[in-house]
Amino acid sequence: MRFIICLLFAITAFSQSKPIELKIDTIITSNTEDNRRKFTIKYHLTNLTDKPITFVLDTATIIPIGGGSLRPKPYYKLYENKTSIDLSGIFTGEQKSRIFKSEKEYNSYRDSLTNYIKNRTPEELVQLKRANFIENIQKMRPNETKNFTAILFWNKQRYHKNDFYEHYIQENEPHFLELHINLMKEELLLNSSEDERKDILKDQNLTKGWFTSNKVPIDFNE
Repeated sequence: MRFIICLLFAITAFSQSKPIELKIDTIITSNTEDNRRKFTIKYHLTNLTDKPITFVLDTATIIPIGGGSLRPKPYYKLYENKTSIDLSGIFTGEQKSRIFKSEKEYNSYRDSLTNYIKNRTPEELVQLKRANFIENIQKMRPNETKNFTAILFWNKQRYHKNDFYEHYIQENEPHFLELHINLMKEELLLNSSEDERKDILKDQNLTKGWFTSNKVPIDFNE
């Protein structure tokens, strides 16, 4: 009995020690003119402590949980009943296109993007890395809540396949969406030298940890 009580106390203490709450507030469903389904996901982060906190997170978009473990973005995870759907490609973001007048214009644009990276000096790449890291630093006051919106689109295709994994989205089964954030610091600078990491991280008291939201129903019915 004593062991059980101690275990329960440890679990409770651990759950209360989480400095950040990640929660989905609502998922609003609508249809686009080109017959895609639009999901507007409203979620928030709350600083659960009585002290300011700082962390690195790019909230411009959300990505599938298999989309890269070292990317400082919120991840989404999709479930059918209680089983996770472990593939990407079900959702897309905003569809943006660039129209080229000729193949020559397209090739010129492609080459300019390639040269933009290729012609950067090591010093310029370090500066870009530093700027990107600092740009994604979030600061929250004690007990502050920040609200965010993410938009996903589904083209209503039900059969999906990634390599050997395939899945058919059942129309009449319940589906749920869950969000995750993995707050990191040194891990985001693995390609930097030790001196570069120390310089970028100096005076940065960053919060680290993995945080998971609630599961919220998402509509895949006809």
